[in-house]
Amino acid sequence: MEEDRSAPDKRNSPGRRFIPFAVTLAAIVLAIAMPVLSWFVSNKQLLSYAPVTSPEALYIGAGHRDAEAGTFEDIRYLYFNGVNANEAYSDHVFCVYGTAISGFYLQLAFTTNNQFEYEIYVAEESTTPSPGAVKYAVHDGSNDVYYYSIDGDVNGGEPVEGGFLNKTEADGYVLADASRHASAYDDYSHVNRFAEALYWQTDDPIPGHATDDFVVYFILRVKTNGKASNDRETDVLCISAKSVTVVN
Repeated sequence: MEEDRSAPDKRNSPGRRFIPFAVTLAAIVLAIAMPVLSWFVSNKQLLSYAPVTSPEALYIGAGHRDAEAGTFEDIRYLYFNGVNANEAYSDHVFCVYGTAISGFYLQLAFTTNNQFEYEIYVAEESTTPSPGAVKYAVHDGSNDVYYYSIDGDVNGGEPVEGGFLNKTEADGYVLADASRHASAYDDYSHVNRFAEALYWQTDDPIPGHATDDFVVYFILRVKTNGKASNDRETDVLCISAKSVTVVN
């Protein structure tokens, strides 16, 4: 996921360009009912994941972020107790926060055996419940609860626009194309086509703040398409944020 998605008409327009630099990475485990041996599982036990942070001030958190108090909800609190195939989707809140980052790309990665679809919405935080809002209780012992709903003022309430860097379809399956094979594998001939990584990235940078602290909340929507079942293997979704400097 280190390579930028090319969009020359948008990013190389006269007088404006984006310079990518830092990357923050988090791996989210989607535990589906009865986890079995999978591509990120060893000895039937899930590995432990933690965000990988760079020297720049860009981080991924789960739920509420209090910039004044300097507190945040660690990404490990973004977890899934299971995905119900009888529901069309489930919503989960996460955030990207930092200092003096003018913008950032969001990126997702998961393997081709992952049957779910993902949408990301910019969200707004409230202390008051509302229909459809995601409830989030902080883990600092205060029992504070926050609610997150899709921000209708951003993109008209539509998902953040983005696309896959290496997606194709063959034989009725969603697979990875060959565009990343040379950089990802020494010998692709032994790679299972259902265990390859698919990479997704936002089309344009999401605004941060060029000088001060900022936090942007998101709702990650997991669309099941009715495909989850008790014998599903464990899936892993990687979320990364790559900061950019917008030069006017």
